Amino acid sequence: MKKGRFIVLEGGEGAGKGMCIDYLKEQLNGRGDMIFTREPGGTPIAEKIRELLLSKDNNGMLPLTELFLFCGARAQHVNELIKPALENGKKVISDRFEDSTIAYQLFGRCRGELRDVFNSLNNIAKDGINPDAVILLDVPVLIGLARKRKSGDGLCTRFDEEKVDFHDMVRAGFLEQYQLAKESGKNWHIVETTVMTEQEVKEKVLKIVKKILEE
Repeated sequence: MKKGRFIVLEGGEGAGKGMCIDYLKEQLNGRGDMIFTREPGGTPIAEKIRELLLSKDNNGMLPLTELFLFCGARAQHVNELIKPALENGKKVISDRFEDSTIAYQLFGRCRGELRDVFNSLNNIAKDGINPDAVILLDVPVLIGLARKRKSGDGLCTRFDEEKVDFHDMVRAGFLEQYQLAKESGKNWHIVETTVMTEQEVKEKVLKIVKKILEE
C-alpha cells in the first residue's frame, strides 16, 4: 500500500488558504486518493464544535475553554478522519492543524503559561499523527484583514473581529514556529503572499504540494 501523506496549510486571516485549497481541489481533482479537510471541523461532531468556537455569540469564552474545545475537535478529527485515511494510503490536506492553536490561543491570547496544558492535551488529541509538511501563507496583518473584509465570507467569526494587536501576535506565533521548525529540520515552507499575484501564490503552493506527494 502507498504511504499516506498529511499536508497542512497555515496562516492568519486573509492569507489565502481558502483560495489555495480551492485551487488544489481543482488541479488534483483527477486523483482518487485526495482528502481535503479543515480545523476545527472535518467530521460532524468537530463541525459542531467549530460552530461553538467561531460564533460571535461566544465572545466571553475563556482562553482555557478555547484550548479544550480546539483539542477536543482535533481528537475527533484525527481519530475519525485523518488517521484512518493515512493508514489507507490517502493524501490528506488540512486547512489548519495544531500550529494554528499555538498561534491563536497561546500567542494571540498572550497565554504562554498554558503551553504545558496545550502540549499535554494536543499530544493526546493528535494520537501520534504529525504533518509530513506545513505550508505557511504569510501576510501582513492589515493587508490580510482588508482582504478578508472584501472576501465572500467577510469578517464572519469572532476571531476575525479581534483587535489588530491580537492578529499581530498570531502572525508572530506563526513566524516563530516556522523558524523553530526550520532549525529542527521539519518540512516547513513559507509563501509570502504580498510579493506575488494570486495566481503565482496558487501555483507556488501547488508546486510544493505536488513535490511532497511524489516523495
